[in-house]
Amino acid sequence: MCFIRKTIISGFFLLLGFYSAFPIQAVPLRSLDVLFPRLDHDQKQRTFSEEGFWRAFRRNESQSIIPGPLSGVNLFSVVMEKNPSHFIEALLVVPYNGAPFTLLEAYNALGKIGDIKNYSYFNPNRNTTVHVFEDSSRIESAKRTRAIPDPRPTGTYPASEEIFVYLKDRTFGSIYVRGDLSTNQYGMTYNLTNFKAIRFLLIPIMRAEKFCVMVYIEPLEEGMLIYGMAAVEIPDFLAARIDISSSIETRLVALIGWLKQGLKR
Repeated sequence: MCFIRKTIISGFFLLLGFYSAFPIQAVPLRSLDVLFPRLDHDQKQRTFSEEGFWRAFRRNESQSIIPGPLSGVNLFSVVMEKNPSHFIEALLVVPYNGAPFTLLEAYNALGKIGDIKNYSYFNPNRNTTVHVFEDSSRIESAKRTRAIPDPRPTGTYPASEEIFVYLKDRTFGSIYVRGDLSTNQYGMTYNLTNFKAIRFLLIPIMRAEKFCVMVYIEPLEEGMLIYGMAAVEIPDFLAARIDISSSIETRLVALIGWLKQGLKR
């Protein structure tokens, strides 16, 4: 019995060594045309530009960035569950610098919540550099909003995860967000939703669960794909007084810019 047990144990460790030496084959990279076969020439050119392709539209209009039926990507149906009135869609491909980015690198970049406040962009109307968010931090939970440190970079990423984030917006003040991460064999999706009302000049303009930002990330043959969609529900009488499309586009630009900086870094 002792000999049999030793043989089984030895065989087990040999098997472990075999799989360590010959890891499971990674999933082949897909192309942009596979995921978004309906992009026209102009949209594709803009997708590969530094700014990417962006478009605002309303509830009674159709989206322009339509994933292929076999892509496994469908942000629009998820944000539609919020019954939003205004949408922003965005698509860009970040070129690789040598070796392709990995989902692990994207996960670690997304984990640096404290870096969101450092992202700035040039505002041509003001002719100055603007920080969209004056502060940003990970918080403990929806009930306990005490700031906690970002985790250190890790060597693995989870299949799913829930985090909570505080953003101090230069226009809308305090924004409290729940982030839900999910992964599939190709990519990673972050779904960000406000779990408290958002205010403008102390007036509630967006109820809890009515502001949604979704970002899908996948390493492609051409570079790292970042596909984003933001949606809000806001009453018409407020929409007539606030350029809400520009406001949510600015915040989506900031979040995607923060992710791009993290990947390039």
